[in-house]
Formats: sequence, structure tokens, C-alpha cells
Amino acid sequence: MKNRIYKSVVLLSFLILLLVQFRLTYNSYVLRDRDYSLKEKTLINDEYGRSISEDKVYKGGGKIIDSILTINMPALKKAYLSNRHEFIKLSQSVSINLLKELQKKSTMDSVFRSIVKKNGLDSNLEYLLTFQQIDINFDTKIGDISLLDRHTPTDFKANQKTPFGIIIDGTLTHPTLQNRITHLSVSDKLVYDYRVTFNLFVDSPGRMLKVAYQMLPTFLLVALCILIIVGINYYTYMSWMRQKKETDIKSDFLNSIKHEFNTPITTILVAGKSLHENEVLNNRNRVNTLVNIIERQAKRLHSHINQMLEVSEMNNNINLEETDLNYAVLTLVNDYKIKIHEPNSLTFDPYDSEILVMMDPFVFTTMLQNILDNSFKHNDNNVKMTMLFITKNKDGYALHIKDNGKGMEDDMKEKIFDKFFRGGKDGTVSGLGLGLYYVKQCLDIHGWEISVKTTPEQGTEFLVHIPAAQIKIVIND
Repeated sequence: MKNRIYKSVVLLSFLILLLVQFRLTYNSYVLRDRDYSLKEKTLINDEYGRSISEDKVYKGGGKIIDSILTINMPALKKAYLSNRHEFIKLSQSVSINLLKELQKKSTMDSVFRSIVKKNGLDSNLEYLLTFQQIDINFDTKIGDISLLDRHTPTDFKANQKTPFGIIIDGTLTHPTLQNRITHLSVSDKLVYDYRVTFNLFVDSPGRMLKVAYQMLPTFLLVALCILIIVGINYYTYMSWMRQKKETDIKSDFLNSIKHEFNTPITTILVAGKSLHENEVLNNRNRVNTLVNIIERQAKRLHSHINQMLEVSEMNNNINLEETDLNYAVLTLVNDYKIKIHEPNSLTFDPYDSEILVMMDPFVFTTMLQNILDNSFKHNDNNVKMTMLFITKNKDGYALHIKDNGKGMEDDMKEKIFDKFFRGGKDGTVSGLGLGLYYVKQCLDIHGWEISVKTTPEQGTEFLVHIPAAQIKIVIND
């Protein structure tokens, strides 16, 4: 439960941080985009204003507007005052005719290229000129009357329209408020007043990529910051999990050691107390029985203490000697057989030649004995069998210890060599969880490796791999 809460809090915190970082980065991008080519925008705006200071839209545009409106003003006034439906129809016709004439006779391209060339600007700059609105005024009491705005329905194609009005000239495909240079409303008088509104947009191709490239250091720093935070959180989480695991293992170890030590100590105390009774002292058989019990339990305590000392002192007491692998294994097997009673069996099939290896005989013997202890201790069969044999491969030699025990699941294979790990946590199998840990430490000191083959209910096979480089000599191979 705590683990899930921790993960949820970390994930939520990371998502909030990611959102804040994204928001800050996006705002920085917007500010950088807004300020991009600000000087060029101001320059173009000033130059464009000067080029049409006595005109409209572009050079010659005012004459086109004046000529069309002069002809149609009387008819527009009459229709507006007498027939509004006719006025709408006529205003649309006049507006469309006006826009088409402005498109047909546009000089904006030469005006814009002249501004670019004169001021040494980027020749790749693109522009877009849009006509947004035209209003007329017959009478001050009536006020402005719209002939055309950006919402007026027209028969222009979709590629000739923008949210800012009808396109008059230019090739810029994405006009925005960000790249708008000019938004002008110009008034004039013919027979009656009128006002036209138009926009000029200028932008550099690939501006968004250029702005993003300018912000690349910022993006990289943000990404690095996020990676560092993720790394710190991951490291903290893994450390917490390791500490939790170690705490659980130590707790389990303390419980185990309490059981493993208390049982023989209690037995010894009870037996010792019984020896003080006259009734027991007068019975030779009972004295011998109690003495045997005390001796067995003392040996059990001694075994546990030695196991713990072996683990702690192993690194400081390693003495390598040139030893025949067959002899070392056979000696231990013969000694161990004393503890094996029929129908159980322990067999060793020696390799057909001597294999001289640099090893610490005592450490090796203790290591192998721990494996054998596990092979019999974790075997519930009526007939317990363990076989040892040696094989040769391209990388060296392998010592096999194979039993017919209860085996284990795959997930347990990764844990059995951990310090204090005990597979039989149901309390039916005694031990401190140090045996196989000692085995792994011994193998690491010798530079050997170990692998495990196991199937639940079908036994386990340990393979101790000795590299060929450590084999001093093989006789009669």
C-alpha cells in the first residue's frame, strides 16, 4: 500500500513539474517568437507607410477605389434609402468588382521587393496583402454603412480568403497577428465619405523552426533538468526499495536467528536444570540422554556461529593452493556420506583425469558442503538423491550438483544467493539464510561463476563454472 502511494505521489509530482516546465518553455517560445525580427517589422512598416502616404493599399490603389466608388455611390445611396435588399445585392456586386480590380492591377509585389532591396533585407521574405473592410457614409446622421467586411459572403475561392479579409496579393500562406506588419484604416472623400481597412503580413519561411533553433539551448537545459529530476527520483526510489528490502530481510533474519538460537539454548537450559534433580542423577541412562541432548544443541549453536563467522571473515583468510578438483570433491563426498542414511544417496562421478585448480581447500569444502546441505534440507522426497559430476566445455569445466528435491520458481532463483534470504519461510526448514550467500562469496573470491537449473517439484541443479584460464594442468585428458 505504501509502495503504491509513494509511486503515485512521485508520478503526480513529476507530471506537475513537467506541466510547469512545458508552460514556462512555451511562454518563452511565445515571447521569443513575438520579438523575432522586430526591427525588420518596424522598418517594413515605416517604408510601406511612406510608399502609400498619398495612396491606398498600394501605389495606384487609391485611384482604383475612387473610380469604382465614384460611379456607384449615387446608386448605392438610392438603394440604401429605398430598397435594402437591392442595396445588399448592389453593395456585394460593387465590392467584388472593386476587389477583383485591386487584385488584377496590384503593384504590391514591386513595392515590397523595392523595400526589401533598398534596406538589404532577407530576399526570402514573403508578404500577404489583404483587404478587410470598406465603409461608406451618405449622411452623418445615418453613420457608416458597411459595403464589405471579412464576414461578407462572396464568391471568392477558399484559397483567396483569410480570417483577415480577401487576399489582394502575396504568397505568405499563414497570416497571423504575430506576423502582421500593418493594419490600416484610411478615410477619404468623393461625393460622400468612405473608409477602407487593409492588412500587410510579412514573414520569413520556416520562422517557427528558426525560433525553435534559437531556443535550442533552453530546450536542452529543460530536458537535462527533467532527466536529472527523473534520475534523482528513480535513484531515491530504488534506494528506498533497497532499504525496505534490507529492512525486511534483517527483520526476517532476526526472527530466524531468534528461533535458531532460542531453541537450542532453551533445550540446553531445560536439560541442564534436569541434571540437578536427584532422580535424574541416580539414573545413568537419563543422564546420558540429557548430556547427548546438550551436546547436540551446543553443536547446533556452534554451527550457526561458525557460519556467521565464516561469512564475515572469509575475505581476510583466503589461501589458494594447487588442488585436484576430483580429490577435493571426493574427499568431501566421502565425509558427508556419514550423515546420509539409506535409502537416501549421495554419489560422485569423478572426471577421467586430474584437474589442477588454484583454490582454498577449506573455503571450497565449506562452500560445497553448504550446497549439499541445501540439497538435502530442501528435499521432501522419501528417497533423497544428490549426484555430483564434472563436465568440460569450451570455457573450462563445470561442477554439477544435482538433486531430486522440490525445486523452485524462476523468481526465487535470483534471490537465493542474497544475504539472509530464506526460501522456507514457513518455519519448517531451519537456517539463517547465509549458506548460499557464503557460496556466492566464495565463488566471487575464486573468480568462478554459478548458475542454477531448476523446475518446481523436479529438483535443482547447481553448476559451478571454473574458467579454463584458472586450470593449471589437466593430466591424462
